[in-house]
Amino acid sequence: MLTIEEKVSVFSTKEEDMKAVCRTSEEEEHLKKLLEEAEEQSKKKEIKVTKKARPFIKYLILWKIRFHYGIHWNKPLYPFRLARNVLLGKLYNLFGIKKHVLRGLEFAGTYKCNFTCNHCLCARIDETSKRKEMAPEDYKRVVNEAMKLGATTFGLEGGEPFVTKDWGKIIEACRPKYNHVIISTNGYLFDDKKAKRCAELGVDTINFSMDSGIPELHDAFRRKRGSFEQVVQGIRLCKKYKIKVIINTVVHKGNIYTDGFRKLLEFAEKEKVLVNTLLAKGVGNFKDKDVMLSKEDLQAYEKIIEPYNYVQRHLNYNYGKQFGCPGTKEMINFTPYGDVMNCANMHIYFGNVLEEPLDVIRERALKKTPFGSYHSCFLADDPDFMEIYYNKLNEKGYLSIDELTEAIKDYEKKNNKIVYPELHAMNN
Repeated sequence: MLTIEEKVSVFSTKEEDMKAVCRTSEEEEHLKKLLEEAEEQSKKKEIKVTKKARPFIKYLILWKIRFHYGIHWNKPLYPFRLARNVLLGKLYNLFGIKKHVLRGLEFAGTYKCNFTCNHCLCARIDETSKRKEMAPEDYKRVVNEAMKLGATTFGLEGGEPFVTKDWGKIIEACRPKYNHVIISTNGYLFDDKKAKRCAELGVDTINFSMDSGIPELHDAFRRKRGSFEQVVQGIRLCKKYKIKVIINTVVHKGNIYTDGFRKLLEFAEKEKVLVNTLLAKGVGNFKDKDVMLSKEDLQAYEKIIEPYNYVQRHLNYNYGKQFGCPGTKEMINFTPYGDVMNCANMHIYFGNVLEEPLDVIRERALKKTPFGSYHSCFLADDPDFMEIYYNKLNEKGYLSIDELTEAIKDYEKKNNKIVYPELHAMNN
């Protein structure tokens, strides 16, 4: 794993970013100034707070958000299935019962994309040229298996889901009449026709990626001219067709202290749209860049978002323990080829649903990996796991459970300490 000193700044690609979106020298000069300001703000690490926090109002809005995004009264039995799952999850956690109710699945329908983003997650794991992607009938079978385990939420992401012609069939396979269905998109291909089709299919929520509240900076980061305006237009279309909207943004060292991040939060506040903040991980195109937040940055993050009501950190709600990684226990991710993973950022393959039933793969992962317990984020908050995993990423694009187990054993032996006691308890 590269040291902090060896990693490059997220702004190291600014010349390429400018060339990708600028058409005139005037535009290039303007964008260069914005990038230099953002870079300077990132170096200074100044915490700018322009409004006063109102804890009671924030608490009320939090519950409004939970009901708005979490409960869908128009879907037969959904609210009752959800209530059952929440109650079971809380009871299991309260009494220390080693059971977990599966909350949902997130499918990477394809790793193909119409963008070449600065932080592309899929850049190093796209095997579409040599591996077959799952077919709609595969999704249908896996969804049925997941529903038997309690799942009520199904998400389609990518890559970019709208580049695949089968996106509608995959949504249909998720049984949107009965389940909470989400699509995550960069928004560029999302037009009135697709918005209307999503509403007809029963899609509940569209997650749009937004990297800055300053349009030019978002476009530069995405390396696609006009992409910010397409997201704004997509939000308008969702409101037109009564589809709920969430903004996904990756928080990293190159944006957390910037005016662009604060303006994004202000935009969401004005639109009354939830911002889901995902902490940067050292994977994909971010692998060799100095982007991951330090403890100091995490403390600053809490202060920066405190006055805003429509923002949350990813992982802040589970059926079981209130905070912690829900991967494997409650949420499962898939590659387009059927590989089962803990999360989209963690390329450890537990097995493949084209070869084994989902419940068999999940049970194996719960017993043989650290993901059977509610830890804080393994890839952003756990220094031991980060040392183990990111070093292994230098050797290959993904790991098996056995390779992870061996890496943990080697690390524990080398450092003369037990990192995940629960794994040892299970093996004894």
